[in-house]
Amino acid sequence: MENEKLKITVQDIQTGQTLLECALNEAEKAYEFAAQMDEVGLDVKVINPTLSDTLTSSLGLSKAAKIEYNNSLDDEIEHHEGSCCFEDQDKSVH
Repeated sequence: MENEKLKITVQDIQTGQTLLECALNEAEKAYEFAAQMDEVGLDVKVINPTLSDTLTSSLGLSKAAKIEYNNSLDDEIEHHEGSCCFEDQDKSVH
């Protein structure tokens, strides 16, 4: 299976139409284009692949394996609250 080529996209919020696609290493181009579109009155959003997207793509995982991996990340984050990584707002730091 060939790794899919992840891209940064700029989409029109109202229509969902992709106005620009560029390589991950061209993020500046996407944000400059989005700023230009904003100046002419279009509401756009820049969609940048997540860290887990780039990791699973570079590992060449199947679609099912990617879903399973993302679900495991969600479970880990959900069950991690209250650990040493989270500070209780009610406790004062000494």
